Amino acid sequence: MRSGKSFRAPFISGLNLLITLLLLTTPVTTAYGAVDKITSSTTLTLATPSRSFPIESLLDVGIPTLNDGLYLTDEDDTVFPEVRYAEAIYFSNQLGKVLEKSGAWGAIRVTPNSDVIMDLYITGTIFQSDGETMDLEIKVVDSSGKQWLKKRYKQTTGKYAYDRRLKSLGDPFQNLFIRIANDLLKYREKISDQRAEELRTISELRFAKKFSPEAFDNYVEEDRKGILSISRLPAENDSILIRVRKIRERDYLYVDTMQDYYDGFSQQMHLAYQDFRRSSYDSVVKARQLNAQGNRQVIAGIGAILAGIYGRSQARTSMADDAGTATAAVGGFVIKSGLDKKQKASEFNESVAEMGSSLEAEIAPQVIELEDRTVTLTGTVQAQYQQWQELLGKIYQQERGTP
Repeated sequence: MRSGKSFRAPFISGLNLLITLLLLTTPVTTAYGAVDKITSSTTLTLATPSRSFPIESLLDVGIPTLNDGLYLTDEDDTVFPEVRYAEAIYFSNQLGKVLEKSGAWGAIRVTPNSDVIMDLYITGTIFQSDGETMDLEIKVVDSSGKQWLKKRYKQTTGKYAYDRRLKSLGDPFQNLFIRIANDLLKYREKISDQRAEELRTISELRFAKKFSPEAFDNYVEEDRKGILSISRLPAENDSILIRVRKIRERDYLYVDTMQDYYDGFSQQMHLAYQDFRRSSYDSVVKARQLNAQGNRQVIAGIGAILAGIYGRSQARTSMADDAGTATAAVGGFVIKSGLDKKQKASEFNESVAEMGSSLEAEIAPQVIELEDRTVTLTGTVQAQYQQWQELLGKIYQQERGTP
């Protein structure tokens, strides 16, 4: 009997302590709101070049629309495909605008893919974007194939960033784009202007080889690591090179037309997207708080039920048995309250889904006026650019007089 008593006493004391701790950690509704986290909205300083780069060394930057990262999500993530498709364009465009402000680059264009030949490519994947946290992986590669950087950028913002009264505040995640731009400028300042000019030449030779491989196949060579270098240069008065340059100018004009689309799309979705972000932020924070409260209350309820069951099993009087039953009943109530909170969290997530369904990327057919014809391009941005490339190929062959 002594051994049984000595076993029960520590067990009951430990269980009571556990229940007490669980109940104490369960939030009690009061007139005060809990501080979920503290964040800063101070805007970082965008770096500018320490010296003026010669025009000949200004690198053109291509930003293929970011990978939406949907394949990285699971069923527990509150991610809506239509929103991510739009975000992939919006974030790419926002990054491009920040890079333009730095004054360190040539033309900066958002492109449908990496087929558009540029001096520098910035690609990326969206790992998280829910209004509260943005997490991007960014990779930068130059025209020769050399990687400049590969880095994850993550930022968490606070509710202050969505205060409508503070109209001076920019994009809630502007600092993330500024960090990318600053890192990129640091790398650019490490390379010489001569190297930058070589990259521009490699870009031109790559474009020429794309349209006339038989004429430009031997001007650029590739090493074992896949890095390109210039083996020799064509003459400046090379007739084929002059023709290719004209084709490239047409390509630039079309890419600029696509940039107008990306700018227009970003401007059109800006206000609606900020409202979506604001609601998403509130929903994400409330859902996390409610889930946390729900989990703690469910655990506390289970503990209370176990205590009640144990109390009844060890009861020696009807009064003790009633007390055990009451304890178990309280545990059942706590569990129900916890599950109700988790249900409310789910409802908040569903409200974000309804708002996200209106953000879809569409593009109208493009009508291109050429010297001898009018061409209409249809489909997605990627499909239209593919049609444009095929058309340029035909124009080049016609101008060369080849079938």
